[in-house]
Amino acid sequence: MKKISSSLQFKIMVCAIFLIILSSFPIGIASYIKSVKIVESKFAFSHLHTVKQIASSLELITNDIKEASLYFIQSGDLRQLLKSNLETDQQELEKARVHVNDFLTYLVGEKPYIHSIYIIGKNNTIFDTYGIKDQTLNLSNINVQSFEWYPNVITSRAGILTYVISLVRPIRDINNFKNLIGYLEINIDEKSLFEEVIRLSSNFSENFVICNQNYFILSSTDKTLIGKNLAKMISTKPMENFEQGFFYTKLSGKTFLVTYSTIKPLGWKVVSFVEKEGLVAENRAIQSYLFITILLALFAASIFLVFFQNRILYPLKQLRILIDNISNQNFDVYMQPKGNDEVSKLIQAFNSMSAKLNELMNQVYIATIKQKEAELKALQERINPHFLYNTLDTIYWTARLEGAKKACILVEALSKLFRSILANKSNIITVKEEIEHLDSYILIQKVRYQDLIEFSLNVQSQALCFKTVKLVLQPIVENAIYHGIEKSGKKGKISIEVFTKDEKLYFIVSDTGAGAPKEVFESALKNDSPNGKIGLKNVNDRIKLAFGNEYGIKIESTPGLGTKVTVIQPALKEGDLK
Repeated sequence: MKKISSSLQFKIMVCAIFLIILSSFPIGIASYIKSVKIVESKFAFSHLHTVKQIASSLELITNDIKEASLYFIQSGDLRQLLKSNLETDQQELEKARVHVNDFLTYLVGEKPYIHSIYIIGKNNTIFDTYGIKDQTLNLSNINVQSFEWYPNVITSRAGILTYVISLVRPIRDINNFKNLIGYLEINIDEKSLFEEVIRLSSNFSENFVICNQNYFILSSTDKTLIGKNLAKMISTKPMENFEQGFFYTKLSGKTFLVTYSTIKPLGWKVVSFVEKEGLVAENRAIQSYLFITILLALFAASIFLVFFQNRILYPLKQLRILIDNISNQNFDVYMQPKGNDEVSKLIQAFNSMSAKLNELMNQVYIATIKQKEAELKALQERINPHFLYNTLDTIYWTARLEGAKKACILVEALSKLFRSILANKSNIITVKEEIEHLDSYILIQKVRYQDLIEFSLNVQSQALCFKTVKLVLQPIVENAIYHGIEKSGKKGKISIEVFTKDEKLYFIVSDTGAGAPKEVFESALKNDSPNGKIGLKNVNDRIKLAFGNEYGIKIESTPGLGTKVTVIQPALKEGDLK
């Protein structure tokens, strides 16, 4: 899974999909938001137009009722009847009564939305076109200066309840305008008015209410709302500032679009309510179109990616495989370029590079190895082995014949030391052989320095069979003697530890000598040792050459306290070596 996620093909695919989504979603969301606003605005203006139609229709009807009421107020026959008393000519009164009743009958029959007309005079003269059970006008409670509309419920003598909108107007004596002679009540059938409004208004389906200037509901699709105050149900503040418009409000936990229009002469308002949830049908269609567009874009991107993979990514994938071969030291690789684009140029450059690299590795790498081997061989060959062995053997037996046991031990140790250096021409030996060489060197140094230096050697038994680069410990211990203990001018201790851990072989040489600044050891690892000695740089270079740059020498030193040198090599046995 990790290999797939790190491939160029996967990254380009993810990048392409991300770019499509990154470009499609903001544009799509912005388009969706804009479309939703347009749809909602269009919907709101459409409903506002309908509400204005209803308001205009209501204005026509109410003006018609007002004109009819003016006829009654100005009617001489009606005034005569309302001012009559016992002394008035009864024949004239009857004639006037017939005229008034005829007009009342005509008006109620001609206007389907007029439910009934009720007239009551101060002299108790009454006209009633419907037969109302109880008087709706109580003269002692009426205080109407001009005219007034209000919701009402009429109960017939048969007990039938009817919702009406009543227009009440005072009737005055034309000769003495201050003299009130009666009241006129024209009752508009709320149901008939509603049907007439719907007939005059097109494309109307939402809930609406008609309220007066004080927001008392006169008519409504929900009849239970008649007589209630709209201001207690929703915020009417937006409707106070403008004659018409729309806004959103909360009602019963739901969001509604409210459109309204004002009937100017009366101050009435026609208000419609549409639940916002009902507006989302078109919005869902826009969402679907957006989703389909994004899917089509992803599908087009997939087709493009397939083409891109075959034309661009596949050659790059093959090129990566050949690069892996080079990293595994297989330099004899070649790939056939196709076309003349940048990828083909890259393949041609790779073929040229791999050919040159193969040639250079056969020259430089092998030459470097031979150079390092030659350096060690040069050290080994500075002393003629046969002459050295013969000379040491003569000294050993001479010392033994003369009884110089200590000299015999030293000569024997020196002989073993040189034999381990010169006899084995290989650069890789076992840890056991390296320790035997170090033992001979330490034996000689113990005789030389006696009690001045204390040596401690701690070797893990399992580590003896592992392989190590030749002559690693002796140069480091020698460095600890001459540049550590000897330089400090006092007694000291040198500790050597050899062990394996986490598939690595560790040599640790610690001394209690003079120590040195960090820069001194950095220089020692960069520069060859003077006088042709095997210094720290030589040891470090040979380890890295044999096992890689992750292995080698690490040095920790504190001036005045001592130095710790750690040598890290891979824990390899005979069968592990290539």
